[in-house]
Amino acid sequence: MREILYVAIGGALGAVARYGVGLGAARLFGKGFPWGTLAVNVFGCFAMGMVVGILAGLESPHKVPANPVQIAQWRQGVAIGFLGGLTTFSSFGADTLRDFQAGQPLLALTNVAANVVLSLAAVWCGAAVVRY
Repeated sequence: MREILYVAIGGALGAVARYGVGLGAARLFGKGFPWGTLAVNVFGCFAMGMVVGILAGLESPHKVPANPVQIAQWRQGVAIGFLGGLTTFSSFGADTLRDFQAGQPLLALTNVAANVVLSLAAVWCGAAVVRY
């Protein structure tokens, strides 16, 4: 139950942050380009890289073992909750990086292509369903 609470609180904060960034970017730069979406995606990926690095350090067998609760708080509250609420693009970035680092570049590139093509197609299909 504690993990769900971490995800819920982090997700709520991430969603509010995404909304605020979108409003701020529209006011600063106008609505001609989705600057807010770009900003949360880039920041979310950068932050996910930091979280992945922190978790790797906490889980490293070469260091003093970290408190499992601390690891869970970072994973559920920050990576899954906050960054997931801010942008799922950060999870996509982390998954793709993991595949590259595991020596599976074809799988990583397939993930990129599948996410981009299928997600764009899904947006188009969703809009078409509503239109008709």
